[in-house]
Amino acid sequence: MLRACAILLILGFPLSTIAAEPPAVPEEEAIQQSSAPPEQTPANDATVDLATLFVVSDFRPVRIQELDTSITVFDRQTIELATIEHFEELVQLVPNMNLSGEGSRARYFQLRGIGEREQYEGAPNPSVGFIVDDINLSGVGGVASLFDIDRVEVLRGPQSSRFGSSALAGFIYMRSTEPDGEFSADMEATVGEDDIRSLGAAVGGPLGDSFSGRVSLHHFESDGFRRNAFLQRDDTNGRDETTARGKLRWAAANGWEALLSGLYADFDNGYDAFAVDNSDVVHSDNPGHDSQETRAGSLRISGPLGDGMDLVSITSLARSDVLFSFDGDWGNDDFWSQYGSYEYDFVYINPRRRDAVSQEFRLVSSPAGRLFGTTADWVLGVYGERLEEHNRIDSTGLYDDTGEENFCPPCLTDRQITSDYEADTLALFGGMDVPLNEKLGLSVGLRFERWDADYRDTWQDINFPDNPPGGDSCTLFNCSPSEDLWGGHIALSYDWSETVRGYGRIARGFKAGGFNPSLAALQGVAVLGPEFIAYGPEYLWNYELGLKGVWRQGALVSDIAVFYMDRDDAQLSQSSQQIPFDPNSFVYVTYNGDARSWGAEASLAWQANDAWQLHGALGLLDTEIKASPKTEQVSPNAINRDLAHAPPYTLNLGATWTGPGGWFGRVDLNAMGAFFFDISHNQKSQAYELVNLRIGKAWGHWAVSAWGRNLFDEDYSTRGFFFGNEPPDFADTLYTKFGDPRTVGITVTFNHPAW
Repeated sequence: MLRACAILLILGFPLSTIAAEPPAVPEEEAIQQSSAPPEQTPANDATVDLATLFVVSDFRPVRIQELDTSITVFDRQTIELATIEHFEELVQLVPNMNLSGEGSRARYFQLRGIGEREQYEGAPNPSVGFIVDDINLSGVGGVASLFDIDRVEVLRGPQSSRFGSSALAGFIYMRSTEPDGEFSADMEATVGEDDIRSLGAAVGGPLGDSFSGRVSLHHFESDGFRRNAFLQRDDTNGRDETTARGKLRWAAANGWEALLSGLYADFDNGYDAFAVDNSDVVHSDNPGHDSQETRAGSLRISGPLGDGMDLVSITSLARSDVLFSFDGDWGNDDFWSQYGSYEYDFVYINPRRRDAVSQEFRLVSSPAGRLFGTTADWVLGVYGERLEEHNRIDSTGLYDDTGEENFCPPCLTDRQITSDYEADTLALFGGMDVPLNEKLGLSVGLRFERWDADYRDTWQDINFPDNPPGGDSCTLFNCSPSEDLWGGHIALSYDWSETVRGYGRIARGFKAGGFNPSLAALQGVAVLGPEFIAYGPEYLWNYELGLKGVWRQGALVSDIAVFYMDRDDAQLSQSSQQIPFDPNSFVYVTYNGDARSWGAEASLAWQANDAWQLHGALGLLDTEIKASPKTEQVSPNAINRDLAHAPPYTLNLGATWTGPGGWFGRVDLNAMGAFFFDISHNQKSQAYELVNLRIGKAWGHWAVSAWGRNLFDEDYSTRGFFFGNEPPDFADTLYTKFGDPRTVGITVTFNHPAW
């Protein structure tokens, strides 16, 4: 910690992470101009206006100071200076946000202590939504590379008025660079430790009088920071990631416009991350995979319907094929022979296919169509989605201790679980923003969803060959529930001055129910009963007070919020009991309990002078799992305890520097408090502090920078499990997955036109 602070003091004391955007524009021009690439970078112009940052994930563009919710926005400049490759590198800059290092890349995120940590049995309803270019990738957001991404917005707290049941805890919105009427070309090449190599290129511009387009292609690979001693390889945990994007814009007559976006992502990564001694030397003979191939697209059509309103139509579709597999025993015959005469070999394979198709129609008021004397903006819309997911788990293995303990002579595992999930969602929504007087404003929103689902599963296990009979909730493991869900918000804002705004917000979030594989509730060791196959919807009430301010002629921007979140029928997840001598036997059970969260979030950005911008963010969080009948049955030790992956604090302190002759730099100190890994045990991570640094020089169209991440090589955990994996007694032990160690590299970029 002292070494980290020393570096920060050398470069200047830092305060925030809010980034800048082009100067303010009239509302009717906000969408187009806020989507344009930045006109400058800190590399050649440090004078920025921190007060004109737009949010584009809402129904209409709005300045961040006018949005009555807690949000963090990253523009392209911040993304390029603060990260190397993936969205997971931005998580540490967001107050009260965490991730689950379940696989090779973070696919599961937590906001204010709420969010999934793993989804081995499928994920019909993630708590934290994820949208890229109007494509809903919630639950499969691991393919979140950042090359050619123009902006990232993280909204904290329920956003049900806008995003419905996919935004119980919040939402992540990413948008790639938009095509415009000017030719542009970008290139980026990176090399670094761990055989990091990446190359990306993007080109865009006009394609005639009314068309413009942009395409980008990026590839990243690295060895994965593990050495497999048995196979004598250092790439079994490697990353091999390719992303292609394309956009075509048609500016039609009479103000109409169509934007077609396409995404192809192929992340063919290894998964060989765990060792029994929690080191970076692994011994598996069957290294796993964490791969995802996503093909997706969206079409946004917008234009005026007369003088009073605009129509926005958003169509999206996505198909994702995910393969998650691992060596269940983390060893090989030679490795386990040091423990005794044991045969011990397990493999876990989980392929998953997820298809989503959605359509939204939205009517948005134009200035001439405002209500109450042309002062109140409004929106009305309808949304429909079809989601299908096929999930399969193959778990095979052998444990034979005949020559030693004679407990398993032998114990065999040959288990297969298949499940199919289909859900249709139809939503109606509306909202209005009304100025009550010159200082007081009212914002209301309401969303109603009808959810119809069908779930079925089968499982076979030679140890438990007879499927138990079903119960009332899922007869013969085939459910077809329907639910009516509603949420919304009401907020009052008060302008203390032209640059200081306070708000109070009450929001109700919701999340549809779901299903556990019947094996989780009915298998022979941890029998919970058929009533645990299906679980019901969750509702969340969020109470929030916030204050946003712009000071010193726009050079200083602050944002602070305090909140309390009460979760009714909270969907809590934990692993069920382990079958003796079987490391693959865990199945994860979600059930309805009760929980609450409360805390504070603050961010600050200060353009101190032409050379220095100081920035920082702080999140404080306290959570509690409350007593409820099912929690007492499934997770009694977790009652009155914190939620999992809910750190008591997150902190970012940073500074961006622009020197003479095109020199630039950025330094960040990121810190996180200790958090529980799960609710099935009481094992915790360690608190940690990480320092990231980038220094470079820009000239003309070119820039080169040297960077280092985790400069002091801090050991920090992103996921932890507590179970028995070592013969002969299989004592419960904490096994952790660590984040990336110290990594340094060099990046070269080319931009035309030069920013």
